[in-house]
Amino acid sequence: MRTVKRIAVALLICGVITPVMAEGSFTKRWYGGIAAGISELEPDPNGTPVTVEESRSTGGKLFLGYDLSPRFSVEGQYADLGAAEMAPTDEVSYKEFSLSALYYLYKQRREHTGFGLFGKAGAAKMENDTGLPYERVNDFSLAYGIGLEYAFNNGIALRSELELFDKDARFLSVSLMKRFGATGDEMAPPPPVPAPEPEPKPVPVTPPPAPAPEPEPEPAPPAPVHLGKLEIIYFHSDSAELTSEARAKLDRVVAELQRVPEAKVEVQGHTDDRNTEAYNIALSKRRIRAVIDYLVGKGISLDRLRPLALGETSPAASNATPEGRALNRRVEFRELEK
Repeated sequence: MRTVKRIAVALLICGVITPVMAEGSFTKRWYGGIAAGISELEPDPNGTPVTVEESRSTGGKLFLGYDLSPRFSVEGQYADLGAAEMAPTDEVSYKEFSLSALYYLYKQRREHTGFGLFGKAGAAKMENDTGLPYERVNDFSLAYGIGLEYAFNNGIALRSELELFDKDARFLSVSLMKRFGATGDEMAPPPPVPAPEPEPKPVPVTPPPAPAPEPEPEPAPPAPVHLGKLEIIYFHSDSAELTSEARAKLDRVVAELQRVPEAKVEVQGHTDDRNTEAYNIALSKRRIRAVIDYLVGKGISLDRLRPLALGETSPAASNATPEGRALNRRVEFRELEK
């Protein structure tokens, strides 16, 4: 019994401590659910005249969990597993309380959307009710299982799982669950919006001047000065953080913008296709924001920079290869007409 407890505690500690190493941008969320299913119950007659007449029953459970990282969650549950029919008479009912750590072996998306395959392990406390004389060998036991989950974008999910409690109880169930709160992408702040230009002051009306001699024609205005070729800024996968190489390129962009102080540019954000369209639009906005914040920090006026988030819609190369995807994770500049 002590060995089983130690194994369960070790699994729970692993499920709680390991997620600390996960990336900080993941949104931790609470979830809850309800399940119904079929149980297989096999109490041990232990040499008595009593036998198990019907081991299969129906049951249900309630559970509450917390997502600690993209792959780890902790979950507590209460389950009523039904009862095993005994011969010649009476029955043995099963109820259990458990606390488990879940690990997602496969995830379709970083946030909990799409398909996910998980395993779970933890500690369970079993309670039985019967009119027969009986002795429970262990009050606490190891609980473990495996399941498949499909989560929608609105936080609702469907789950199917098989759970085993000690040696004499198994439960196959289908669950309906709900995650609460928004994801990290939904809570990401929007990119800065250029401040509106002040309205011009009204010009006072003055009487027309006296006729003056014809002025000499003014010399033709000088040809407008245009920006040279501006650098393309590249990013790592699923990241809006500026690398040292990107900062060096942005310093050259700053120098070019200072050379032509009247020029305005469009700051275009792009991504590869390795996520949903909505996620990639949000990611391109964060990349634009990182670039604009750097330029403004170097003295470039915000009203000279116009953001445009394009996500995965304008690739520079094919997304079928790692090289092509690397060329698509970028921010480009386009000079606007004066």
